[in-house]
Amino acid sequence: MSLSTRRDIDFVTGLFVLGSIIAFVFLALRAANLTEVSGDDGYTIKVRFENIGALVNRAPVKSSGVLVGRVKNIIYNSEDYVAEVSLVIGEEYEFPVDSIFSIVSSNLLGGQYVSIEVGGEEKNLAEGAVLQGESAIVLEHLISKFLFDKAKE
Repeated sequence: MSLSTRRDIDFVTGLFVLGSIIAFVFLALRAANLTEVSGDDGYTIKVRFENIGALVNRAPVKSSGVLVGRVKNIIYNSEDYVAEVSLVIGEEYEFPVDSIFSIVSSNLLGGQYVSIEVGGEEKNLAEGAVLQGESAIVLEHLISKFLFDKAKE
């Protein structure tokens, strides 16, 4: 094998490794929901949940499958024993005050997002609104309940 052929092979291998690293970084950012730029353009509301499952900061907020906002912050309210999730909703989106907020799974790997089912009221949500949401369904709880029920039979 000549020296120039060896260099060509090394060059192509290096390009392949570099391309693989770039693809891996892109997929990691995509999985972490960091590729879409979304600042604080919009209004912030707070939704209280009994159980948020595996919801994380920057998780999507969707209505009819369309991204309308992001989870800004999650805190635990030790007075009421609930999780308070701050959501930033895009300023171009308006939702009635009786809309239903729930946490749903986006895939089998456990990714979750906040889903908004639009209500029918004429008055819309505004900055600082506080709502009660429907808690996440935790798969582990369902499985354990099923197994314990089967064990009783």
